[in-house]
Amino acid sequence: MTQQTKKTKTHFQWQFNWKIILFVLFFLPVTVSLAFWQVDRAEQKNNLLSIYKGRAEAAPISLSLVKSSYAQTGNQIESPDYVRVNIDGKYDNQSTLLLDNRVSNGRPGYDVISPFKAVNGQWILVNRGWIAADLDRRILPEIPIITAQVSITGYLYRSPGKQIMLGDDPWVKGESPIVIQSLDPEIISKKLGTKFYDFSLRLNASEIGALKTGWPVVNVQPRKHTGYAFQWSALALALIVLAIFANSNLGQVIGSRRSKI
Repeated sequence: MTQQTKKTKTHFQWQFNWKIILFVLFFLPVTVSLAFWQVDRAEQKNNLLSIYKGRAEAAPISLSLVKSSYAQTGNQIESPDYVRVNIDGKYDNQSTLLLDNRVSNGRPGYDVISPFKAVNGQWILVNRGWIAADLDRRILPEIPIITAQVSITGYLYRSPGKQIMLGDDPWVKGESPIVIQSLDPEIISKKLGTKFYDFSLRLNASEIGALKTGWPVVNVQPRKHTGYAFQWSALALALIVLAIFANSNLGQVIGSRRSKI
């Protein structure tokens, strides 16, 4: 009986399937890289939310103090992103901009961008919030005008990267409001002939001139990136298991052992 068992015993051995091997060798590094990339994105978003929370709880400071306190390196930790500032000055109602393709509760609209001149002469672009677009996009919304000198508070913001544009915004001299596709202070400075601060100011909801505010700090929450990382890791593990089973008789070994139980 023992000799018969030894004869029918199945031993593990490799049986290489080169098509499967090449398939796994191609896709495994991709899935592993994507998993690590999602983990890195989750960490970046957590750091960003932490910076925002810490700076949102701080008292507002003057724009001149910001310029002397933060290095203009573009680094998220060293730059004044999300720093709360208070500025005294006046809105320029003759050069209002409408940042296109802004959506609120599923409805298309614009972010209203108003140039603002501080009492010390510094210009900054103020994002006053969202306003709905007309069904006929040729009809632009009426923007509330603020003529008096005001004191406004908000936080500094700069887009983390350059947007890919299909073409230049159609600027018409003397026209207001002007529809734009991206908020780039450098380009707007050249178009309007006024030097603006490198960061825009996102206005607090309670401030004079504010419309519908409330911008998300991150578009995708860190937990979603963590979930995506888990999915890519699971797929990488599945590829490894596939490679083992497709290039060996492991399935037969497991089957023979089960039949003896």
